[in-house]
Amino acid sequence: MKKYFAAPIMLSLTLVLITPSKSTAESHAIEISMQNCMHAKMFALHIIEKRNENRPITHYRSLTFESPAAMEIIQDAYKSERLIVSSDKETLEIEFSDKWMNECFEFSCSGFWANLEVALTKVKDQ
Repeated sequence: MKKYFAAPIMLSLTLVLITPSKSTAESHAIEISMQNCMHAKMFALHIIEKRNENRPITHYRSLTFESPAAMEIIQDAYKSERLIVSSDKETLEIEFSDKWMNECFEFSCSGFWANLEVALTKVKDQ
C-alpha cells in the first residue's frame, strides 16, 4: 500500500514540472519579439547605409519580402534627407536603425516584424 502512495505524488510533481506554463509561453513570445526588433534594426541599418552609398530604391522593387515591415523601412529610408559629411551619415544611420527598433518594441505585432532576418539576407546577397 505504501508504494502506491508515492506514485500519485511523483506523477503530480512530474506533471507540474514538465507542463508548459503561461509564463514560459510569455517569456518565449518576448524573446521572439526582441529578436524581431533586433532584425528590424539590422535591416534598417543596412538599407540606410546602402541608400547613403547611392543605391536606388528601384533596386528593392524587384525583391519579394515576406515581412510587411521591409518595404516600410525601405520607403522611409528613401524619404530621409541625404547627408554628405561622413560623421553626419553615421549619426543618421544609427538614429534611423534605432528608430525602427523602437517602433518594433512599441508596436510588437510579431507578424508585421517577422522574417526581417530573411529580408536582410536577400538584400545583402544582391
